[in-house]
Amino acid sequence: MSRVSFDRGWALLALFAGAWLTFAVPVSASDDAAQLVERGRWRRAEALLVPRTGAASKDAEALALLARVRSAQDRHDDAIALAERAVAAAPASADAHAALASACGDKASADGGLGALGLARRFKKEAEEALRLEPGRADVMQWLIEFHHRAPGVAGGDKKQIPALEQRLRAADPLRGQLHDAQRAFQRKDSTAAVALLRRAMAAEGDGVRATLMLARHLASPARDLAEAEALAIRASERAPWEQGAWSLRAAVQAYGGKWAALEATLAAAEQAVPQWLGPHYQAARQLVTDKREPARAEALLRRYLSAPPEYGQPSHAAARWRLALALEQLGRRPDAIAELEAAVRADPSLKDAKKDLKRLRG
Repeated sequence: MSRVSFDRGWALLALFAGAWLTFAVPVSASDDAAQLVERGRWRRAEALLVPRTGAASKDAEALALLARVRSAQDRHDDAIALAERAVAAAPASADAHAALASACGDKASADGGLGALGLARRFKKEAEEALRLEPGRADVMQWLIEFHHRAPGVAGGDKKQIPALEQRLRAADPLRGQLHDAQRAFQRKDSTAAVALLRRAMAAEGDGVRATLMLARHLASPARDLAEAEALAIRASERAPWEQGAWSLRAAVQAYGGKWAALEATLAAAEQAVPQWLGPHYQAARQLVTDKREPARAEALLRRYLSAPPEYGQPSHAAARWRLALALEQLGRRPDAIAELEAAVRADPSLKDAKKDLKRLRG
């Protein structure tokens, strides 16, 4: 089974503190499905994986990968079932156990409540088994660090285990260790130390973009240094054109700064780099709607976003229609705004803010 990071879907942390991490593990360029999953191209990966995972399939790799896709779709029970099949097919596979740990973590985060405690314990068991099978798995080490940092004792959390795990992480993957230390510094509100760590990590990451993007996000919010944030986002998107977060950040910063020509160039380049993925359009429009600027431009961006199915895990069309309604309201087109809000609420009744705006506009 080829190595795949399951970090992109890992969300158990949100159960305790709303935290999330995204780190990539290199995958074989020839392994198309694994690479697509790693890069968050869930829909394309799904098309490749479904034929490999029928009821009689014992393809542990495909089962584990499709579990990640199902988690991205919020189909958590399906994700767990697929990961369980992967473990049954390859009980000595660290990847299979990591997939099951991740699926349990995602469901725990989504469900909450007492039921999440059992899932949290199961996450811990499967993550520890993955690490036993492959002691150098830095991604799983980091999951367990965060688990013990945030999980209550009743769920199996034990802060005393953190120092040893952190030492193992730094030895197994020094760059990941530096990023972990930077995140901890941010959590201590020591941004000076965190930025220093990130700059050292950037010097060591070579062609990678993890440290670059982490620093760019910090500088972009709340507008600490937009010029450097944009430069770093551009660097990341050029180094790793498949990195969707780099394009979205680049577009949002340019929208905030009113750099329209640069924004148009970014959106065109993003569509070429990641065909049929329109996340940067949404993020640029979201920034404009929030700032109450250029509502006509925001409308055009959102209508472009609505022209194709959103990638799993990205903002839904219902969320885009809510943002579109706000842009239309800013343009003075109240009836059109109400119609978009009604469509948004029909599509996703859980959009509380959209419901509030609909009630407000209806008067």
